[in-house]
Amino acid sequence: MTFKQPPVLYNEKGSLRTVGFELEYSNVGIEESVQVIQELYGGTVEHNSRYKKKVKETYLGDFTVEFDLTLLTEQSYKKFLDPLNIHLENVKLGESTLEIEVESALESIVGKVFPFEIACPPIPCTQLHELEKLREALYQHHAEGTQAFLTNAFGTHINMEAPRLDTETLLRYLRGFLLLYPWLLQIGKTDLARRISPFIDPYPAAYVAKVLAPSYQPDLQTFTQDYHTYNPDRNRPLDMYPILAALNNEQLQQYKGLGKVKARNTFHYRLPNSSIALPNWTLAEEWNNWIEIEVLASDPEKLEKMSQEYIALREDTLIGFDSKWIKRTTQWLT
Repeated sequence: MTFKQPPVLYNEKGSLRTVGFELEYSNVGIEESVQVIQELYGGTVEHNSRYKKKVKETYLGDFTVEFDLTLLTEQSYKKFLDPLNIHLENVKLGESTLEIEVESALESIVGKVFPFEIACPPIPCTQLHELEKLREALYQHHAEGTQAFLTNAFGTHINMEAPRLDTETLLRYLRGFLLLYPWLLQIGKTDLARRISPFIDPYPAAYVAKVLAPSYQPDLQTFTQDYHTYNPDRNRPLDMYPILAALNNEQLQQYKGLGKVKARNTFHYRLPNSSIALPNWTLAEEWNNWIEIEVLASDPEKLEKMSQEYIALREDTLIGFDSKWIKRTTQWLT
């Protein structure tokens, strides 16, 4: 399957828009993952910790490989031991230390639920075929994804650079996503474990209605405040906080409970499964679903008409809205 190209290839500075993928999986550890990346792209290894390493200066850029749990990557469990003056790294157990033994035990427990993650560098959207090599290599190394275990809420995240950074553009992309969301759930076969997990909670219906209303034309400050009011955490399938942090970080600093937000000029799309263990799955499949959002966001007239129809159908439907709207969405897209 080939990677479709977005209707807007270049950002407002005239450079090709870039894309970064984040792949979540299990059954392939940190060291093995690092080796896979080096074999494919070259680079040198930077050892941040046992549970976080970087492969730097590959011909694509810098990769990060980590165990996706701050309990281990940032050794946050130590905050409970430091006040007691307990330093596990100083307690020798033969050739090992108590720190290593404790972390190994923690990994064996939480490794059944929390994934390893490779964060790929942002690359031009015309070179995404390069990342299929990584997907294929992880498959060959028997990586496991969403479908491997009932609780595996693993995902594939896409960080697509915005073509422009004005509020109108942000609003068009958000509207495009909201209109396509039921269809994306169906076409992407979003796994039940992911649907019931807190990581991709749907946007509240009241916020969807607010954003799709033709009269909603906020400035950046209002857009940011409204977004936080209705979505006070990061757990949305299209997380807008990274791009809002890049544009309006001072306002975001006032909000509590968001955790660490990495500011970047990208839409953080978190809906797709990680189907890394399926032989016919490709990154292009998930990317091409995202492209439908790109196409719709670049067509203001269609956005407006679909928004009006969505609102009218929602008001007139007591049950079965999603199935009706998916049918209409399919018609719109074809």
